Amino acid sequence: MSMWNLFSLVGGLAIFLYGMIEMNKHLTSIAGSKMKSIMMTLTKGPVRGYFTGLGITIVNQSSSATTVLEAALVGAGLMTFHQSLAVTLGAELGSTFLPQLIAFPSITKFSSLIVFVGFLLRITSKDRKKRHIAMTVFTFGLLFLGMDMMSTSLKPLRSFEPFILLMKNIETPILGILLGVIFTMIIQSSGATTSITIAMALSGTISLEQAIPINLGAAVGTCITAVLGSITLNREAKRSAYIHILFQLIGAFWVFILLSIPFQGERLYIWAIKWFTLNVLRTDSLARQIAMGFTFMPIINHIIVFPNLRLILRFFNRIFPEGEAVKPFGVKYIKDRLISSSVDLSLLMAKKEVLRVADFIQSMIIDMKTGFSSNDISVFNRVRELDSKVDTLHASIIHFLAKLSQEELSEKESALCVNYMYIQNELESIGDLIDKNIMSLFEKKVDQDLKFSEDGFHELEHLIYRVNRNFEYLIQALKDDDLRMAKKVLDFHKKKEEEKYKKLHIERLYQGQSESIATSSVHLDLISYLSRINGHIAYIAKRLSRIN
Repeated sequence: MSMWNLFSLVGGLAIFLYGMIEMNKHLTSIAGSKMKSIMMTLTKGPVRGYFTGLGITIVNQSSSATTVLEAALVGAGLMTFHQSLAVTLGAELGSTFLPQLIAFPSITKFSSLIVFVGFLLRITSKDRKKRHIAMTVFTFGLLFLGMDMMSTSLKPLRSFEPFILLMKNIETPILGILLGVIFTMIIQSSGATTSITIAMALSGTISLEQAIPINLGAAVGTCITAVLGSITLNREAKRSAYIHILFQLIGAFWVFILLSIPFQGERLYIWAIKWFTLNVLRTDSLARQIAMGFTFMPIINHIIVFPNLRLILRFFNRIFPEGEAVKPFGVKYIKDRLISSSVDLSLLMAKKEVLRVADFIQSMIIDMKTGFSSNDISVFNRVRELDSKVDTLHASIIHFLAKLSQEELSEKESALCVNYMYIQNELESIGDLIDKNIMSLFEKKVDQDLKFSEDGFHELEHLIYRVNRNFEYLIQALKDDDLRMAKKVLDFHKKKEEEKYKKLHIERLYQGQSESIATSSVHLDLISYLSRINGHIAYIAKRLSRIN
């Protein structure tokens, strides 16, 4: 194997891994804003949870990323440990989708064309979502381009004696498994490890007997990402990540047993893979055999795990016992039975829940301010989690108030109930504005390394300060039924400073200030969104005036 082959191999590996990482990033950007809410909504039952884990992992191409996400939700109390189990198992199967795709070697012939099409789409796309789609196409082409480079560069190894000897040793399952574990712990993707073995198969440098143990080790090695991602989370979140290891070890154990049983001159597992691909899929493609061997690992695992889940959990709880149970996040003060016992108490408890929502919104405003002043990317996830909590409370509060409104209420009680509904809806709208709109601008600012002009930054900082101050006054007015404070909010709203700051920014554009030109779309959109938030705050203040 020449030095040029080595350069082509490492270059192909770099292009392949870069394509996989970036494709994951852009696919997640397209659907990522909805992933948490999808996972929270669709994990109420084990079957739905399983298919949710499967679907999300097909999108983000990483079972580890799915497991880290679910561990974070468990840690925040937005998902229970038991709900996470089905998601984990579904994610294991979802991680086998990429190797199945890679096993179509004919696609490599079109890799350069796919890269070119993706590049054209990227330079002609102005819409942010379209750019993410274009980059998904571009990086999808890079995957296959890297595969083609690797398989071509590896061909000389077919006659390289030391490599042939190494591959023969790997046929011993335990050595192949160890190699797969170590390599996957380094690159943190079992799908990537399997795809690399497929590239080697296409070059004729690896056999099915050698690839299967490596991929079995990869299935175990990929757990390291979930473990690392859960280090800073609470005990229940860690348990959610650690049981992923137990599930993978159970699967690896049974596949290892099947690899150790001789059958018709071969190992039983190898024979079964060959029989299935030849008789069911009607192909003798080695790449497809390797992909199917990787897919059958979680399938066999789940056939064993699902019927014995209670027993497995009992064993797991002895090794890693439950700490203090994390209650699923939800309402604290309102319960349907309150309605029949006391209308006054029901309205009081509804107000307390609305104040909880207001506290979460204020935290989102503070995080928003921190994000734009420091470019701290961790703010993005904190805001998203807070908005998930706001959405959860919103659904429960509106349901409770709607049910309360069906009771026989006095005129004042009815007005109070309706006003709380309006207030809660406005608060939820503020949360959505921050999470879905303003955080998108923040992400764009960070991604494109945009810097506001000094004057522009101070103006935006002042507007965010005003939003925060107005919201603090609003919370005080709501908490104490303070009409004077509500009027103060309305007086501040009448000043309409947003229009003044828009004009100042446009003046800087006329003057040709480079920072103002580069950040113009973010700057003007941010002013508009802050103005809308102040509008929602003023509307709530009007509602509070009506209550009093």
